[in-house]
Amino acid sequence: MRINSDRMRSKMRNRQFLKAAACGLALFGLLVGCSEEQKGEEKGVVERASDEVAHKAAEQLTKPINKAKDSQTLQNAQNQRLEEMTEQAQQQ
Repeated sequence: MRINSDRMRSKMRNRQFLKAAACGLALFGLLVGCSEEQKGEEKGVVERASDEVAHKAAEQLTKPINKAKDSQTLQNAQNQRLEEMTEQAQQQ
């Protein structure tokens, strides 16, 4: 039982880290994006590369979060079905 609780704590820490990293990345993007306004100017090579890296990093962070949400949704649906089956069995 202790192994499972340690594993759950580890997952919770990972989720908290991912959330904090996503918020930090969003804040960084907001600050960088609003710091300079380029009207009609094309982005430089460095800015395009940093935008691409930021986009890839955001995808890397959101994929595990979305998978966890999907997994939780499936688990909730399965729990609901089991509860309904248990209620039906008790009524018979």
